[in-house]
Amino acid sequence: MGVTGDKGEIVFKVIVIGDGSVGKTTLLKQYVEHQFETEYIPTVGVNILKEQIQVGDKNVNLMLWDIAGQPQFYLLHKVYYNGANGVILMFDLTNSPSFTNINNWYNELVKYGLENVPIIMCGNKSDLKGDRKIIKPMAHSKMEQLGLPAYFETSALEGTNVKVAFNKIIELMMNRKKFK
Repeated sequence: MGVTGDKGEIVFKVIVIGDGSVGKTTLLKQYVEHQFETEYIPTVGVNILKEQIQVGDKNVNLMLWDIAGQPQFYLLHKVYYNGANGVILMFDLTNSPSFTNINNWYNELVKYGLENVPIIMCGNKSDLKGDRKIIKPMAHSKMEQLGLPAYFETSALEGTNVKVAFNKIIELMMNRKKFK
């Protein structure tokens, strides 16, 4: 659950999950630092970024957990998922297996009791139009199948829909916790 601090501060833990190389790290860097990392360096275990934003009269501290998508780190997921207030489920629009694996990632959330926290889905790399394998109707169908409230097509390179996606997960967490 979100924690309210002494000065009306709220702390939310958001985990970002999906297969390796779908762009989780670059999406977070675009959101927090407004920059795109050109070199691919796989996340080892977890990387945590922090962002503070103002929502109404509340200071919201986001603890953004960038969780490694490589299979060798799966055993650590239970620990990393613990206490999550929101989830961004990510896949790569140019990589069909990463989209198919959304079911596995969602099932893992259910396994660890997170199916009732706000979850949104993002198809990343929307800037690579010529390489696209997943079309919007497929993603919307998956979103509905999983009962998710929102789907965004993002580009960490161009910054497309990055802020919009984060605003949505923040809105869902705020509404759930009635912090308004």
